[in-house]
Amino acid sequence: MNRSLRNRFCALLALALLVLALTACGKDTNGSTEPTKAAEPTATEAPAEPSATPTEEPATPTPTEGLTEQDIWYNNMIADSLMSDGNNARLKRVIEKAQSGEDVYIATIGGSITEGAGAQLYINCYAYSFYTAFAKEFGKDGGNNVHFINAGLSGTPSTLGIIRYERDVIAKNEGHKPDLLIVEFSVNDGDDPTNGQTFEGIVRRALMADNDPAVVLLFSVFKSRWNLQDRLKPIGEYYGLPMVSVKDAVVPRLEDGSVTNTKYFADEYHPTNYGHKIMRDSLMYLMRTIAEQDADGAIAVPVEPLLSDAFDNVVMVGADTEGVTLTAGSFKSTDTNVFATSFEKGLVCFPENWKHGAADGNEAFTLKAECRSILIAYKKTTESNFGEATILVDGEVVKTVNGKEAGGWNNPYTLVVLNEDEVAEHTLEIRMAAGSEDKEFTILAVGIGK
Repeated sequence: MNRSLRNRFCALLALALLVLALTACGKDTNGSTEPTKAAEPTATEAPAEPSATPTEEPATPTPTEGLTEQDIWYNNMIADSLMSDGNNARLKRVIEKAQSGEDVYIATIGGSITEGAGAQLYINCYAYSFYTAFAKEFGKDGGNNVHFINAGLSGTPSTLGIIRYERDVIAKNEGHKPDLLIVEFSVNDGDDPTNGQTFEGIVRRALMADNDPAVVLLFSVFKSRWNLQDRLKPIGEYYGLPMVSVKDAVVPRLEDGSVTNTKYFADEYHPTNYGHKIMRDSLMYLMRTIAEQDADGAIAVPVEPLLSDAFDNVVMVGADTEGVTLTAGSFKSTDTNVFATSFEKGLVCFPENWKHGAADGNEAFTLKAECRSILIAYKKTTESNFGEATILVDGEVVKTVNGKEAGGWNNPYTLVVLNEDEVAEHTLEIRMAAGSEDKEFTILAVGIGK
């Protein structure tokens, strides 16, 4: 059922229930038909579940279910999140695989919202609670055949996501490629220098895996009502991907006052438990919608990219990466003061890094490889002894960057320093800038694409 017919059906259902209720009470139907607002929890308060949660209902409610006006209002909001069900072949296959008892691997990748920011507990965040809801509804034997990896990382865009994809989505999951990947970078890619190319790289990287996984695009939203779904939606359309927009569901309710900022947002950027619940239920609505559909014919991944294929095969470079010659130079120390994830027992995100110490000299960090793209992530911090480093590619200065920044919190900042059409041999050099030879600077990660 398309969105227009579905919304019309729900609206007629709501009106019919109201007429029946008022008639039974001997009242006329001239009163307001607006839904009764739920009690407003504080930003740190776990909201009460509605009387019939979407994880317990079929996708389209029927009159025999005894839904309240509030239930119908909530379900209409969730239904509005379905931007597109795309080509359903891959996602339907994932659902059927879970139902049959086969092992299914779900992964999420994105920024702080995916990591779980704003939720009181990790189990309340949309990513984990979606996994548990999916496992319960579609898995076998209590959902034990459904597995989950969360590659959300605070303050990071898709430029860093593509660097760490192999490590955090696959290797961290004991080598299992995801059957379902949910991508959530719509509020983190504002500073993406590639304007969607690395986002497309993540999509292509996942879709081209030999297990033919499903990819879902999830568009979250800031309190300012902003996200990048208009820029990223064409990528989803090009690859026939299902897309879920929390912005489309929530912003109209924020504007009419039926949902308040305090109820949905824990701060300027992150959802409360209630907001995470809406995100989870929106994803589950997509799953139920697909489960009830007839299967589409599978479509092949387009050989030609929409924007670029320069980031399809980016790998994070280590000291022993095949085909790479790496010399640490004076960046020979290891920085132990780097940021960690919020919920995963303080997991340090880049424990293997290259730090220039104050007394380490001024020999360049050098990397040589056959590649067409190079990305680097460096640490931003308020530490007083951090200074500037100059980045060169093939002997030409690309940029000079400062590791010390007033707003830094030991977080990674990512740069694309090479983005070419063809693979060729290139040399990356990073050395301390003039005047910063006795300062510190940390290279957190380097990625190369072929």
